[in-house]
Amino acid sequence: MRIGKTVARVFDYCRANAWPLFVAAWFPCFLTALGLAVLALVLFADPEQVPSWLLSRGFDSRTWLSAIIAAPFSAMVFAFVLDRMANAPENGRVVVRRGIESVKRFAIPGMRFELGPRILWAALLLAAVQLLCSFAVAGEHRLLVASLLATHDLPLNPEDVAPWVSAMGVFNLFAGGFVLVWTYLFVGDFLWTGSFDPIGCWRALDGNHLRFVAIVFIVFAIVAMLKYGLALAVGLTLVPADAASPSFLNLMLMHFGLAWPFDVLHLVLSAATVGTILGAFRSPAIASIRPAAAL
Repeated sequence: MRIGKTVARVFDYCRANAWPLFVAAWFPCFLTALGLAVLALVLFADPEQVPSWLLSRGFDSRTWLSAIIAAPFSAMVFAFVLDRMANAPENGRVVVRRGIESVKRFAIPGMRFELGPRILWAALLLAAVQLLCSFAVAGEHRLLVASLLATHDLPLNPEDVAPWVSAMGVFNLFAGGFVLVWTYLFVGDFLWTGSFDPIGCWRALDGNHLRFVAIVFIVFAIVAMLKYGLALAVGLTLVPADAASPSFLNLMLMHFGLAWPFDVLHLVLSAATVGTILGAFRSPAIASIRPAAAL
C-alpha cells in the first residue's frame, strides 16, 4: 500500500463525488453542531449552576454528554459514505461490499437520516471510545496537577507548568489520533460487514498497519490545517483588535458554525479513507467487490 497514492485516491474519489457525499453528510453534521450548541447554551450560559458530575476536561464542550450527542450522527455519516461507495460507484473507483442497510430519506430532498440497529451499535462504539479517551485525559490532567503540587512550592509558576502541559498535549494529540484511526476502521468494517471483528480487520491489513495510520494522520492533518488556517484568517480580518468581547451566545454560534463544514470534511474524508482501505484489503473473496488498483 503506497501512502501517497492512497491519499491521492481518497481525495480523487471525494472530488469526483463531492456533491453526493456532501448531501450524505451535511445534515447529520448540522444536527451534531446544533445539538452541541444547544448543550453548551443550556449548561454553560450560567457555569455556576452546572452540576459538577456532568463536567469533564477533554470534551468539546467540557461535558461528557457531548460525546453521546455526537456519536449517532458521526455513525450516520460513515454509513452514508460507505453506502455511496458501495451502491453508487463511479467507473474505476473503489467499491465496498453491498451490505449496508438501505439509507432512508426524509420527505425533504437532500436530507438523509437513519437510526437503524447497525448505526446505533456503531454509535455506541464511537461514544464508548470517546468517553474512555476523554476521561483518560481528565485523569491525566489531575495526576499532573497533583504531582506538580507535591514537588513545587505554591504558587506554581508558569515556567513550572508550561513544559509539562505542552508535552502532555502533544502526547494526547498523537495517542488520541492513533486510537481514533483504528476506531474509525473498526466502525467502518462493522458497518460494511455487519459483524464486529477487529481481529480479522487487523489481520486483513497485515504488513500495512503503520501505512494505514500514516494515511489517516495525513488526512487529519490536512483538515486541521484548513480549519485552523481559516479560523486564524477570520480572526485577523473580521474581528477588530479593539472590539468588545462577544457574548456567550455569539461565541457558541461562531465556534460551532465554523466547526460544521470541517466536521463534514473530516468525517467524509475519514469514511472515504476507511472505505478505500477496506475495499482493497478486507474480504477479497466477496464477489460484490470490484478489484481496486494496487495502492
